[in-house]
Amino acid sequence: MSKNNNFYYFRMVFVLIIIIILLYLNMKYFSIDKFTDIITNNVNNINNGDFEKNTEVVLNPYIKVDKDNINEKHKILWQKLDNNFMKSNWPNTFDFDFDIKDDIIKKALTLPLNSGIIDCGAHIGDGSIAISHALKYYNREDIIIYAIDPSKYKCDFIEFIKSKNNLNNLIVLNYGLSNINTEYKTLKQSGNNTGGWEWVANDTSSSTPSKDDMNNINKFIKLDDLIKDNIIKHNIAIIHLDVEGMEKEALIGGKETIEKYKPYISIENNDKSGKDNNGKNHSSNNEYYLNFLPKGYKYLYSKGQNNILSI
Repeated sequence: MSKNNNFYYFRMVFVLIIIIILLYLNMKYFSIDKFTDIITNNVNNINNGDFEKNTEVVLNPYIKVDKDNINEKHKILWQKLDNNFMKSNWPNTFDFDFDIKDDIIKKALTLPLNSGIIDCGAHIGDGSIAISHALKYYNREDIIIYAIDPSKYKCDFIEFIKSKNNLNNLIVLNYGLSNINTEYKTLKQSGNNTGGWEWVANDTSSSTPSKDDMNNINKFIKLDDLIKDNIIKHNIAIIHLDVEGMEKEALIGGKETIEKYKPYISIENNDKSGKDNNGKNHSSNNEYYLNFLPKGYKYLYSKGQNNILSI
């Protein structure tokens, strides 16, 4: 074998070894261990006082005010974006999906007294905190926002921010919404977009779930049962669903509630909504979710990736 061939051979072997190492590291990063680390670190951040040390005040972007007239009433105590918790939980700013949240607030300001708003897929409260704060500012604290999310550490974070901002018009519920009452667990996810976590039904056939699974099991319930059990006590006037592909199940599980209250619905419709029998994405059909709603509902318009549906 010539020297050139030897050089070529060793170079190829070296490249192959590098590729194998990179693949291994990639798999390690995206493994359930990485996912569990995210949860564990977030819980530790909440418990060890990091929240208290890393707060700052930010302007609520949904309150219309001239720069010269800004005061403390226009601001929210929030977490600094450079702390570990916020870095691990994107999206983490109030202006994310601005048009969607702004639309909800504008509709909320027209609601009857003592109405309720469902914000499901509340994540870390980047929507429900800003909405409840804006409604309080506009003297509509009678409207109650139910921030619903299956991740306990996210609910704990929302509770912390709620208490620091005296948001008495916000109620936090640690559930996911589905068409059945069962346990779900998170699919393996990558990166820091915890707002994009998806969920699958938990396999209960194993009598001894792993430690990872125990940390990752969350209760899902039908919206109708939250109403029947008097966990949600208000007439529901708005439903916002951003539940990473489970929007259909959430609607089905809330069939009686929607039939009774006929709420204004803002619902995410993207590639996670699936495809029809012809392989066409449901996201290209703005009227897709009407199939799971009572007669009389219509598609009004879209805000971002959300379809706005109403009677």
